[in-house]
Amino acid sequence: MADRRIIVVGAGITGLAAAHRLLTDNPDTDVVVLEACASPGGLIRTSPFAGLPVDEAADSFLVRVPWALDLCTELGLDDELVAPHARAASVWLDGIHRPLPSPNVLGIPLDPNSVEKGLLPTEDIERLAGAGLPDSPLAGGDLSVGQVVRSCAGDAVFERLVDVLLGGVNAGRADDLSCEVMAPQLLAAARSPEGLLAALRSLHAQADPSAPVFNAHPSGMGHLVDTLVGRLGNRLRLHSPVTGLERNDAGWLVGTTGGVELADAVVLAVPAFVAADLLGPIQAEAAEHLAQVPYASVSLAAFAFQRNDLDVTGDQSGFLVPRDAGLFMTACSYAGSKWAHLGTGDRVLLRVSAGRNDDFRHAGMDDDTLQRALAGDLAVTLGVEAPPDAVRVSRWPRSLPQFAPGHADRMAAIDDRLAEAAPGLRVTGAFRHGVGIPACIRSGTEAAAAVVHTV
Repeated sequence: MADRRIIVVGAGITGLAAAHRLLTDNPDTDVVVLEACASPGGLIRTSPFAGLPVDEAADSFLVRVPWALDLCTELGLDDELVAPHARAASVWLDGIHRPLPSPNVLGIPLDPNSVEKGLLPTEDIERLAGAGLPDSPLAGGDLSVGQVVRSCAGDAVFERLVDVLLGGVNAGRADDLSCEVMAPQLLAAARSPEGLLAALRSLHAQADPSAPVFNAHPSGMGHLVDTLVGRLGNRLRLHSPVTGLERNDAGWLVGTTGGVELADAVVLAVPAFVAADLLGPIQAEAAEHLAQVPYASVSLAAFAFQRNDLDVTGDQSGFLVPRDAGLFMTACSYAGSKWAHLGTGDRVLLRVSAGRNDDFRHAGMDDDTLQRALAGDLAVTLGVEAPPDAVRVSRWPRSLPQFAPGHADRMAAIDDRLAEAAPGLRVTGAFRHGVGIPACIRSGTEAAAAVVHTV
């Protein structure tokens, strides 16, 4: 018989990772996962499109950090993973596609000779040949990505490359994003006595050039969700929104629409704004910190074109679009070129995103209007005038948390408040360490370890 009971609230990848860790490391623990929606997975969803399994949001995970790859290995999925077939990408700048310099780290070129003429001013290219020492000593603690890159590599490198890449990934402004959360390797390199560029070159020289940067599952990233859900069995309860939390001498009382559940500990693996509502009556200061985490909303449309109407370069994975380019889209992925298992022969598959933390136009459009707006941008950037064979629009409202400088300290303050006022309760999710799949798995894994040590 189980000697303790832990409830995980939320069955996104963070909650599923937390539940998996709890069950694997603590087999005598009764684990229950409560999910408000009709399906698990959160922002990981794979569905059929043009006869193929095409992801509706994240389509891969970063390999250079361990958490996602380690989990896939543990689940026996590592031998099934694939790397991108096409690795080169471009930026839509000045009305043309300009290739991202290679090698680069988060858009920062490591070799000035790889920078295409016209991409950066001459003085900035000359600076890239140097060590990348900051213009003035960097302040201690967390800084914005913009502060770090502007000081060490110049404004043009930041605005035309780094902000386009990092701001695109997070649908925000890299001038406002925490370097500690979004790009800790840049912060460490910038504080190196060698200088940012010299330190990044040293790290690059030690890396295996043939090693993949990203991995995916050929059945879509939803396969990872399905595998974790399969191990949960009847411990996962869908259509089970949590309506309140309360602690008494017996433990945690978790209110749901079906009644009250008793638990020794609770992992809240939900968006920050949801956690804030539940924590308000328990610890007001922690709830206020969480309520202040801003979120961006995005939409992603999949397009299928006949190859006779559109053909893209097979060695290109797609392109990014700066916020000042005058377009509606933020990025376009050549899904069929990027992933060999999506290369269909007679069709070209694209995944096109829209929306930023300060651009809400997509949210006010119906699917047909959004589709037409994105198709217009594809006509401008790729020259395709023919109508697509198929289009699928996926909406992700309030999906991408924004990490202001000092975010890690605010998360630590939340943990301190809850350790005192709410022992056995841990809040986690994409808002903690970042929005990527590895960061979410890390967040769930750490939350599982934290609550186990309190009961």
